Amino acid sequence: MGGGLSKTHDHYLKQKNQSFSYFRINYNDLDKITNYQFTIYDFITNSFSFSQSKKEITIKILGKLKEKPTSFYDLLKELKAKKSSLYLACISLEKSGMIEREKVGSPYKLSAKFSQTLKEYSKWWEDWIK
Repeated sequence: MGGGLSKTHDHYLKQKNQSFSYFRINYNDLDKITNYQFTIYDFITNSFSFSQSKKEITIKILGKLKEKPTSFYDLLKELKAKKSSLYLACISLEKSGMIEREKVGSPYKLSAKFSQTLKEYSKWWEDWIK
């Protein structure tokens, strides 16, 4: 492997390892949520420290998967995104539990794991403060 390829591979692995949800809880969002002003953009912004372009790709992925389960390659064709950006967004969504697939190569679909995890965090907090 040449020096440039190794640096690219190392950079890619670093990005892959940092691809996760960090869901940020902001008490001020409560007003937006109860007033129906909270958007999918707000949700993604609270969930990932992505660039603007990767947030847009992530929102498009979720929108496509809301319609129907879709393979990575179909997402790639339909969204016309860079393969590496799409891949890292999918990894982040999968690690967070927002999307899932049965096995590598299977279509992605929306998952309830993220909301289940948030509910368990909430339950843990409620039990802890007692």
